[in-house]
Order: sequence, then C-alpha cells, then structure tokens
Amino acid sequence: MKYKKDLNELAALEKLFAEDYGEQSIKNFHSGWDEGKEKEYLSQLKKANKNTKDKETAKTNVDGILISETALLKKTDRSCPVCKTYSFSGKDDLYMNRFKCCYECYIDFVEDREDRWKEGWRPDDERIQIGLKRRKQNG
Repeated sequence: MKYKKDLNELAALEKLFAEDYGEQSIKNFHSGWDEGKEKEYLSQLKKANKNTKDKETAKTNVDGILISETALLKKTDRSCPVCKTYSFSGKDDLYMNRFKCCYECYIDFVEDREDRWKEGWRPDDERIQIGLKRRKQNG
C-alpha cells in the first residue's frame, strides 16, 4: 500500500510543531548550510583526525618495548580499595565506578546498605579478612 501525502495535513502538523517547539523544529537543517561552512567543517574534521592519529602513533620506549603514549596515560587501578584484591573482571568496573569497591565487596558489605556506604562507613580489617576467607573457600 502506498502512502499518499496530504499536504494540508503536513502543513497542519508543521504549524503545531512550530507552536509547541518553536520555528527551529520545522526548519530544514540544510537551510543554514553553505560552501564556507562545509569547508570549515571538513578542515576541522581533518584536524581532529590528525590529532587523534598523532596520539595513537606516538610511541615511547619502555625497557626496550614500544608502548603508545595513550596507553601510558591511561590510569587504570584494578585493585579494590576495600579488600586490596586485583581484578581482571569487567563486572567489577561498574562497582568500582559507583561504589569504589569490587563486586564481591559490594555483595559482602554494600548490598542493601547503600546509604550507609555512601555516608562513609567501611568494614574493619577483621570483617574484610572473614570475607576473603569465605571467598577462597567458595572457590
């Protein structure tokens, strides 16, 4: 079935959009674009790509191994501030960002006590050690 455009209906819809959301909502996005803006945009795009490539290709010699500068500048702390265990799990990233602890510490100390955790409460060393022993036993 082919849709036949009713120009009166389209005009009415445009009028409603303009009243509700302003003239900008019905303006053709190409109307303010010209050759000068196109050239400026393309030059900005080339410059941005060049800067990105320069950073990616810049290498630093670290003990005989070439490492990209972007990799050296990345700060990744994979150790849990609470239990001090190192994590390779991507699942821990969410909990590190939100609660500043690994997933296991979240389960042991934070879950259902988020308000207390956000107020600054942290488990003492004895509780942490008990949690670590339980984790080792459970595998």
